[in-house]
Amino acid sequence: MLGFWIGAIIIAGLIVLAFIKANLRICHPNEILVFSGRKRTLKDGTVVGYRIVKGGRGLKIPIIESVSRLPLTTIPIELELTGALSNGIIPINLQAMANVKIAGSEEEGLSNALERFLGKNIHDISQVAKENIEGSLRGVLATLTPEEANSNRLEFAQRVVQEARSDLQRLGLVLDTFKIQQLSDTEGYLDAIGRRKNAEVRRDAKITEANAEAEARVVAAEAKKTGNVAEAEANMTIVEAENRLRVKRADLAAEANRVESRATVAGDIARIEEEQKLEEKRVATNKYKYEADVIVPARAEREAMELKAKGEAARIAEDGHATAEAVRVLREQWEKEDTRELFLIQQLPDILDKVTKVVSENLSIDKVTIVDGGDGHGMPAYVKGVTGSIVAIFEQIKNATGLDIPEMLKAKTVTR
Repeated sequence: MLGFWIGAIIIAGLIVLAFIKANLRICHPNEILVFSGRKRTLKDGTVVGYRIVKGGRGLKIPIIESVSRLPLTTIPIELELTGALSNGIIPINLQAMANVKIAGSEEEGLSNALERFLGKNIHDISQVAKENIEGSLRGVLATLTPEEANSNRLEFAQRVVQEARSDLQRLGLVLDTFKIQQLSDTEGYLDAIGRRKNAEVRRDAKITEANAEAEARVVAAEAKKTGNVAEAEANMTIVEAENRLRVKRADLAAEANRVESRATVAGDIARIEEEQKLEEKRVATNKYKYEADVIVPARAEREAMELKAKGEAARIAEDGHATAEAVRVLREQWEKEDTRELFLIQQLPDILDKVTKVVSENLSIDKVTIVDGGDGHGMPAYVKGVTGSIVAIFEQIKNATGLDIPEMLKAKTVTR
């Protein structure tokens, strides 16, 4: 019998362990276990048909209860708005990131989450949260200008969180974080504002820099003024001392100059007297030197020129007598007819040379070409022309001098 009871106890223990194992549910920290099937009363008196286990464990009553898990992990949501209108009807493109999760307590709206999302997957929960946050984001953006939204992003995000938090709480969701990542516009409004702000910043910086520089210049001018005044006062003291020193030096120098002047005057008088004596001797010496260097050579040169002129005059007179005698003899010979012809014949080469020279200077012949007309009279005609030229020359000499050269030659030939 004892063995029976021991076996029965063991079997009963095993059955209990199997029951517990089959119905015991462990709840992790990032989830909620919902035991549905039995009614319970909430703190506010509301009666619901489920109980919640958050962290720990719970035993499900078979047949009566069913268990569902609701995750409490963070759900990241990426938001991207295109052409959302801001205050002033200016379209804005906006990118943001939000993190939401299912409420983990009754105060946060866990009952609402159970009613709406129990049995839903994460994607469905994320889509609902995204649509609600986008609505809140568009509502807040419509009250802000692009400049306000861009310059006060933190305040903008806080207003969106405040706007969306109440809506999400009614859904049983909690908005953990919301960050605006990028904000831009397609009309260049923000760029224009940025350029204007940059210009204002540069302008303010230049004004500040100019004011600082002006203040620095004022301080420097004041310091320089103080330094200049001190320096001027010191210079005045120095100048006064130097003036007193100059006066003392001038007095001493004047006294020394008076003594030195008296000695200098006495020395100059003695020197001038000696120079006068020396100058008298120098004048006498220069007189004798001038006579020796100028007067004596000039006198000798004049006498030599007089003698040279007399000799030249005598030579000219003798040449004149000789020329006159030659002319007389030549005249006597010219009066004789034979002698005249002989004289003209002697002068004939010079006359011909003069004539041919005149022709050669006025007529330049490089080459003579004799062209025969075909009758054989080319060369004879040329020779005849040359002899004709010679005869013409003799005629010209006869007309000019009366000398008939052909007749003279003919007479000489007959005489012989």
